[in-house]
Amino acid sequence: MRLVLLAVLSTLAACGALYSQSCCGGTGTFLGGTERGALPAGTMTAAAVYAYTAMDRTLNGSQAVADPYQRRAWAHSLNLELELSPLRQWSVLVVLPLTDKARWVSASGTAYRYHAAGLSDAFGIVKYTVVPPSPLTSWTVALGIGAKAPTGDYRRSDGSVELPLDVQPGTSTWDALAWGLCAYRFDEPEANAALSILVRQPGTNVNGRTMGTDVQALLALSTTALDLPVVPLMLTRWRWTAPDRIGETLVSATGTFRVELLPAVALTLWEPFIVRIGAQLPLYEHTNGIQLVPSWGVFGELRTTISLW
Repeated sequence: MRLVLLAVLSTLAACGALYSQSCCGGTGTFLGGTERGALPAGTMTAAAVYAYTAMDRTLNGSQAVADPYQRRAWAHSLNLELELSPLRQWSVLVVLPLTDKARWVSASGTAYRYHAAGLSDAFGIVKYTVVPPSPLTSWTVALGIGAKAPTGDYRRSDGSVELPLDVQPGTSTWDALAWGLCAYRFDEPEANAALSILVRQPGTNVNGRTMGTDVQALLALSTTALDLPVVPLMLTRWRWTAPDRIGETLVSATGTFRVELLPAVALTLWEPFIVRIGAQLPLYEHTNGIQLVPSWGVFGELRTTISLW
């Protein structure tokens, strides 16, 4: 149980790729590395984080509407994560994402299927824990900066037709990342709460299009007071994405505000490996124009932390 508690503390100190593009880019981040402060010096964490998102709802604002193109889509993502702490209060997180996306569209009585899979855009964050965990304080505060690199293919085609932007594994852009975390430990009852915020400022892609600024806030709550073989987690994610631009012109049907509930459990199947599984449930969404949006999803994480020195 102690090992599970340590996992929860690292998670709370917390499916898809880091970004999303229109309908098929996934819905957010399921990365333990962005959900905790810097690791203790001399330790390393490795993880595999999987997320599946189904998209078969279409909204215009907050109202459900019939999709004019009968669109539906799904997205798988597998993020391979490595974090190393070479110095006290400092750590470096590197994430290598793999993605598999598909979208169906019907136009003029003809159905089309777009599909692409492969390496997506890798990213890294350098983190500094301003207020580290300590018996003297219940607070943990951490900050970080990073970048996303255009490592994924962005010119996939089906025959001679280039696939839509939102199905491509990569984006062709360098993006700037800013991250922050604030966590609090309650003694009575034994519980933990954490708020992490990730901001992404995209660059301009090869077609002259700039994706909207993306802000994600993740609030996580957990208690270890219950005598259970698993630790329950309750997370909620708030995400705002600005409309895309081409030059100074806004791109229609882009940009959204979304609130999701992410219930999960964490458990130790075998030491020192921690497993986390959960669901992705939409609570509220408001789109700019008619957009295909997520309807549900699941995620899972396998993680281990080892001491190197």
